[in-house]
Amino acid sequence: MYTKPEYAPLSQDEVFSLIEKTVFATVVTHGPDGLVASHLPFVLKRQESGGPALVSHLARANPQSALIAAGHDTIAIFQGPHGYISSSWYPAQPVRDSAPTWNFAVVHCHGKPKVLDDHATARHLLELVELLEDGRDDRWRMRELGPGGMERRMPHILGFSLPASRMEAKFKMGQDERLYDTNAAIAALSGNDPALSDAMTRHNSSRQPQAESGVIAPE
Repeated sequence: MYTKPEYAPLSQDEVFSLIEKTVFATVVTHGPDGLVASHLPFVLKRQESGGPALVSHLARANPQSALIAAGHDTIAIFQGPHGYISSSWYPAQPVRDSAPTWNFAVVHCHGKPKVLDDHATARHLLELVELLEDGRDDRWRMRELGPGGMERRMPHILGFSLPASRMEAKFKMGQDERLYDTNAAIAALSGNDPALSDAMTRHNSSRQPQAESGVIAPE
C-alpha cells in the first residue's frame, strides 16, 4: 500500500482499535485463476502466539473457501473513518488554491489462513455474536437457535484464522495539508461526520501554526 511517513498510525493500539471497531473487512485471496474477494466479519486476537491474528468464517459454498482452506495468500482490508474534503471549506488566504481530497483510515492485514476445527469454529461464532450483541436491548443469544440448530449449520461453515504476518496502516488525515486548511475542514466536518473530524484532530494535534506557501497562517 502506498503511503507517506505523515500518514503513520499514532500507535499500534490505534491500528488494533480500528479493526475492533470496524469488524467488517474486504478479504482478498490470490488463487490460480486470479484474485477472489469476499466481505466478512472478524474478531481480532491481539496476543496470539507469533503475533496478532484475525478469526472469521465463510460459507463452504463460497469458492473462496477452497483457497482459504489451502492457505493461499490473503489480505483483510479494514476501512475506518473516511470522507471527501472540499476546498470550499478552506479560508481564502487570499485564494483557496489547495485541491480537494479524500481523507481515510485503512489497515491491511496480510497472511496465510489456517482452517479451524468445528469446536474452534463454534467458539468463534459464539464470541462474534457476543461481541456484536453486547449492549443491545433484548439481545439475541446463540442458544435461541434451539436443539441442533448449531449442528445443522456447522457443515456449511468454514472457520479460519488469519495470522497477520504483516500489517500496513494508513491514516491520511490532512497531515500534509496547510494546517489552517486542515483545521477548517475539521470544523466543517464536526457536525455531520464527527468520527472523521475527531480522527483528523488527533493526527494533527502536534502541529504548530506556521508560515506555509508564503502565507501566514491565522491564529
